[in-house]
Parts: sequence; structure tokens; C-alpha cells
Amino acid sequence: MSEGAFDVIIIGTGLTESITAVAHLDTNPYYGGDEASLSLDEYVDWVTKQNQNSFSSISALNAYRQYSITLCPSVIPATGPLISSLVASGVSRYGGFRLIEQIGVYSENKVKPVPASKEDIFKDKSISLLEKRRLMRFLVFASGDFEGKPEMEGKEDIPFIEFLKTGPFALNAEMAETITYALSFCILPSGASTTSKHQTGPALHRLRRYLRSAGRYGPSPFLIGHYGSSGEIAQGFCRTAAVSGGVYILGKPIASITRNADSEDSTYTVKLEDFPEPITCDLIISSASRLPAGVAEAEMNLLSASIARCICIIDKPLSFAPPKQSTSDQVVEPAGEGENETPSPSAPALDTGVLVFPPSSLPNGSDSAAGTMSVPKGKCTFTIPGVQDPERLLKPYLDATLSLSLSSSSSSAATPVDPLFTSFYIQSPSSSSSAPSPSAIPNMQELGRRSCGGCREVFWKGVEVLKSRKGRKASEEAVSGEGMKEGEFGVEINIESFWPSIGSDVDEDGDDD
Repeated sequence: MSEGAFDVIIIGTGLTESITAVAHLDTNPYYGGDEASLSLDEYVDWVTKQNQNSFSSISALNAYRQYSITLCPSVIPATGPLISSLVASGVSRYGGFRLIEQIGVYSENKVKPVPASKEDIFKDKSISLLEKRRLMRFLVFASGDFEGKPEMEGKEDIPFIEFLKTGPFALNAEMAETITYALSFCILPSGASTTSKHQTGPALHRLRRYLRSAGRYGPSPFLIGHYGSSGEIAQGFCRTAAVSGGVYILGKPIASITRNADSEDSTYTVKLEDFPEPITCDLIISSASRLPAGVAEAEMNLLSASIARCICIIDKPLSFAPPKQSTSDQVVEPAGEGENETPSPSAPALDTGVLVFPPSSLPNGSDSAAGTMSVPKGKCTFTIPGVQDPERLLKPYLDATLSLSLSSSSSSAATPVDPLFTSFYIQSPSSSSSAPSPSAIPNMQELGRRSCGGCREVFWKGVEVLKSRKGRKASEEAVSGEGMKEGEFGVEINIESFWPSIGSDVDEDGDDD
């Protein structure tokens, strides 16, 4: 095989593409695609190129390279296909991870922390003893093998929140809302959608993944990767593939893709701008939106999906718990000149968290600080996903989130912090009706699972195509007597596992429901 000939070319270095790798092309000068993690100046350049200039000046900020802003915020369930893939592939060696500290539900101008364990439930004085018993009975049911149980008879397709309120567990409205939106991550109110995502069966499967993840690495069911999570993870898969012989070409736009239909093996030729030689391959893996205009219009139909996002940088942390009142014997020392203000120890600052806005309140957002290695010390970023005019849509949620910022001021009048930087934009992730990746945009806790499922399907489909092509070509050569060793007939491609052996046992107990 010549240097420019490959079995497979993959266009894009997003999370799904990076897990499935042979030769990688990306017109961007960075890894990650729609899930990339960018420095602050890179992010401003990216937003500008999207013709979405709704962002404030960054002149008040410095240390641009210390920021790692993810274009697609996500969390990693402690059990499941993504965490298993990170271990099985060895990619986990390339990055660091930490637990999400807290999940909160916004309601009536305050945040109610979501209990992370049975102990938290029993300690919660806002839950009556009767409600605690009902809740524990439901959680035992949801964490087990509930399929086929009497409680599920005829109820798999009803709205999940209705199942919680009127079903055999009869939870109160506040408890049902917390479970529906903060634990099962439904995104629409009861009756607003007929899609399976909000039905009881799928919602219970998501809840079971949540419950089985809690306690594996600590009290939280979710982890977040350092330096932007999904973007850094995608880059880790690319590094691993490169070590194993994968080829990467970044920052070179695709000039043309032609199918050599006249040749016996019907290969593809890809020409890149400012690249000396064309590249050939048997198979191209790409979403339709990454291909040059007109290349696959007859074969692939683009599906439109958009999400509104907001990136905000502040210089004070957030807290999901209200600060305790200072007693008369407490002394508040003013910060010295040039020092960052620190929050009162009585009001715990949040380093990593997920804040859920139920539909009737004010969609879900996330927050990260220096502990995630994504921002300089003393700074925080949070992202708010949500479509329409992004600023008009998301500004109320931004204001509500900013009201949770902590201040070391001794003044009793709490005032929201002024953002150092804000950006609002519409993101349209790449998708295709011909690709196995889902058309709908997954919630942040589902991104990794859906990407892993998509890449596995792409991988095995690719193997089938290559088996067919290689076997046919070998048979033709055997019949003609060309290129075959004496006594050899045909070619067998024997691939038994998605991941190659890395010399250690891998925990594959993730729930792939």
C-alpha cells in the first residue's frame, strides 16, 4: 500500500469520529469538531467564523490559554459504555477526571440540592418520613430489574412524571419533578411531547444508569474530564489512534472527493487544499455536513437540529446552598489589594455542578472552576444549553444563575455578580440520516453513551464493507492467478472485538440500555 492509500478515511475529529479511527481529516486546526475544547481567544475566533457575534469584549481578561471552553458540555456517568471505552482503549491514561460535586434544581428563586445517596435522603429534613419511605421504595424499584414487574404493566408509554405522581409510588409533585428533570433528565413538561424520551420506560432506564453510577468512584454518579471534558476526551482517542499508526491531517480544507467508479475496486480519491498528493481509500466515514457541497446530496439527507448556548465567565464561584448568617463574633477581613475575594466558609463554593431548570421554572446548565483544569484559579465558567435568538432565550436563565454567585462582602444586600465575559450562539451539530448517530441532540449525560453507540455501529458496518471488498478482490486475483501465493485463496478479516487487547481486564459492567 502506498503512503497515500488507506482502507478508511474519517472526516472530522469529534467524539464519535475519534473513537473510530484509521486516517483522519479535519478542516479545523484543532481536534474535537463540534465537541472541541478551545482556549478563550480560539473560542472568540470560532464564534466569529460562525457569524454569531453576540459576545462581550475579552479585553478585561488575560491568560487566554488557561481557559478550556467546551463547545458541547457533557458529563460522564460512572458506569456505562463511555467510561468502559476510556479504560478499554487506554485513553483514560491521557487525561484527568473529577466528580461532579452537586446537582441542583432551580425552583422559586432558589436551588434545592439533589440528594446523592440514601444517607442524604434520610438527613434531608424537608422530606417527611412518609415521603422518604415512598421515595426509597421507588429508588429500590428503579435501580433493579424493573422490566416485567407489575408496577410497569400498561405504563411503559405514559409520561414519566405522571407515572411518578399517579402510579403505585404516589410521590408528591416536588419529588416527582426532581426525579423527572434532575435524575432522569427529561426536558419537556408532561403532555408537551409524545416522543419516547419522556415516556416512563426510557426515563426509568436513564434513572437506573444514574442510580447504578452513584458510589462507584464517590458519592456523585457523574465525572467530568479536565480541560473541557468531551473535547479533551476526543483528543485522547486521537492520540491513542496516532500511537497505533493512525494518520491525522488537520487544518486542510477538502478540495474534492471523487469516486473512481471505472476502476475494478471502486475506490475514492480525496484532494486537499495545499496538500501535495491526493489520498485514496476504500471507504469514507463522515456526516453529510462535513462533506464538500454536492458530494453526497443524492445519497444523504441532512437533518436539522440546533441548540442555543451561552458561555459566561465570572470571577466569583456559585453556590447551591444559601449562605449562613454571620454571627456577631465572626470577623470578616477585607481582601488585600490584588487578591481575589473568597467566599465565606459558611457558604460552600461550587467547583463543578449541574443546575437543572425544570420547564415551568426558568433548560439545564453546568458550572466549572479551576479544579477542572479548564479555567485559571479564581475564575469560573458555566454553560447554558437551550433555539430562537439565543440571547433573548437564555438571558433569564443567565440572570437566575448569576444570582447564585457568592460574595465575601459583609453587606447584607446580595447583588448578582457582573460577568467578565458572555457569549450567546446557536450550534448545529453535524448529523445525517444515513449515519447511525442520532438526529436529536442528547442531554449532557447521554452524549458519551450515544457517541460510543454510534462509533461501534460505524466500526462494524465498516468492517462488513471492507470484508466484502477485500474478499471479492482476493477472489478475483485468485481466479486470474495474480497477486496470490501458491495454494492461497481468498482473504479472511477476523475481528472479534471492538477494542484491541491492552493487556488488562476491563470492567464492562456498564448499563447499555
